[in-house]
Amino acid sequence: MKRRLASPRFRRRLFWAGGSTSAVALLVFVGFHFANTGRSNATAIDRTKTAWVYKAPAHMRLTTQDRLELFNTSSRFVRTAVARKHLDAAWEMLGPEMKAGQTRKSWDTGFNNVVPFKADGIESWDILYAYEGDVAVDLSLVSGRRSGNNWAGKTFTLELKRDSASRRWLVASWVPKGIGGGGTLSPNRRSGPPPPAVTAHISARWLFLPGVFLGGLLLVLGAAGVRSAVRSRRAARRYAEALGYKSSSNPS
Repeated sequence: MKRRLASPRFRRRLFWAGGSTSAVALLVFVGFHFANTGRSNATAIDRTKTAWVYKAPAHMRLTTQDRLELFNTSSRFVRTAVARKHLDAAWEMLGPEMKAGQTRKSWDTGFNNVVPFKADGIESWDILYAYEGDVAVDLSLVSGRRSGNNWAGKTFTLELKRDSASRRWLVASWVPKGIGGGGTLSPNRRSGPPPPAVTAHISARWLFLPGVFLGGLLLVLGAAGVRSAVRSRRAARRYAEALGYKSSSNPS
């Protein structure tokens, strides 16, 4: 090994190989370490507090009266809030989860958090789950005449929670489910503005700079390697000529 390190050509090659490996390793590290520019919003874990373990609530055995009350509340909510008719009457049907983030004035304008649908009837009504004071219902709504071409259908999930004071069922959430069928209806004039377009926070042009840097580095390393190989062959030829060997022979 000492004889190899005494060779200038070997040391030069070892230097270029080590430098190239270090540069590639640095690029890989930078690419993996700084590739994700997002920020974590995860809540820090407090090790001093006792861990909270979720316990499933007790199932509720629905009676005929319970089902009748749930159906009446569901149908009344569809006729008012969902169909955007008599919104003032639907405000008292909302639970605290639905009232959050809006006022009575904004609710009455029609620009609220209930997904609208011009429903003319309920096609199906099924219980999704029933816990003590918390029931979810799947509703299939239809609009228009099914015999014609101008009709539409849509499925929603309605969550109802029983108010402890009044014992009434209040709407906790209203979520679309699946894909609707039938014809496409024109949007209701009070259905609200369309959602804003999604814009990227980081331009794709920033990917051009690392590519240029990496390509330039590869060109420099390639040129250095070719230059080192040419200089090594020239040095070997001069060394052979100095010892009196022919240019075609290989000194041993």
